[in-house]
Amino acid sequence: MAEQPKKKILVVDDEVDIVNLIKDYLEINNYSVITATDGDTALKLAFAEKPDLITLDIMMGNKDGYETCLLLRENEGTNHIPIIIITGRSTKQAEQAAASFGADMYLSKPFELQELSNLIKRFIG
Repeated sequence: MAEQPKKKILVVDDEVDIVNLIKDYLEINNYSVITATDGDTALKLAFAEKPDLITLDIMMGNKDGYETCLLLRENEGTNHIPIIIITGRSTKQAEQAAASFGADMYLSKPFELQELSNLIKRFIG
């Protein structure tokens, strides 16, 4: 029986420590992980790699998470990919804005890695 290919997740956050923490945790849990620390790089990777899911910070350099999310949603090749916004902005307005730009889910920092894992499993198994 052939081994199932690992699900690919793009982790985007301008805080390298958070990127590495999420990456290490997801790799331990049998996901393939690619990373970016800004919106432009995230878009390039998403268009080229077609990940199964994207985690996306809001506050980043060049393109913020809202703009990045919107551009992903406007592209035919990436508009179906589940996007989980992970941010330090824990307000109802930020959550509503994330939804209006096309995010599937919103997770406030600080968060539990198990909570993120549960969300990912809900979307891609």
